[in-house]
Amino acid sequence: MQQYFSNLNFNTGDIVPLDKDSFYHLKKVLRKDSNYTFRLVNNENIIYHCHLYKDNLVQIDEQLDENNELDVDITCVLSLIKADKFELCIQKLVELGVKRIIPLNTSRCVFKLKDNKLDRFQKIALEASEQCHRNIVPTITEPINIKDLHKYKSINNYLCYESEKSFNNKIVNNKSITYIIGPEGGFSDNEYKMIVEQGYESISLGKRILRAETAAIYITSVIVGNLQ
Repeated sequence: MQQYFSNLNFNTGDIVPLDKDSFYHLKKVLRKDSNYTFRLVNNENIIYHCHLYKDNLVQIDEQLDENNELDVDITCVLSLIKADKFELCIQKLVELGVKRIIPLNTSRCVFKLKDNKLDRFQKIALEASEQCHRNIVPTITEPINIKDLHKYKSINNYLCYESEKSFNNKIVNNKSITYIIGPEGGFSDNEYKMIVEQGYESISLGKRILRAETAAIYITSVIVGNLQ
């Protein structure tokens, strides 16, 4: 069933307007008419069944007792890899349950984020959240530099590093986790040192060197898989 997000607060029985982008998708893309039933999430992250009432108005029919969020709060700090690969990561990480994605500038990044790209990234996160029925839309922040990584630490914090030999199984057992994925060319020695000095534990993801987008999806899958 189709799902949309609203910035409004509403309850069962209310009649509320649908934002113009969602209404356009409903009418012009899906070609739905009055009485079409779909899911709408309010600004308190509560999911409701509703139906199209008239014009862009919807009637809220039933609150759903449904929480599709993970028990672990996952933050992915993802170096600015090529735009198409970064967009793939956003889509898949949102589907897997990541709460926020932090773009990271490094010396070996091949992609510089423009203002309009951040809007596009957030739209990808929104569409992925609608598709997989999340209660929230994960945040894509402004890009940060390595010196700012301490601001985004969780209970456990990891640097996925291709030269590391050991995988730490503690990564799957905590309530909040931040992990860092490097760029296509990897981190410089100085960048690695700066990250570790801020309290990030260096871990390996296995014997093979993974592409950045593969590494991000893989480590998230490991975390989520061990919560099932």
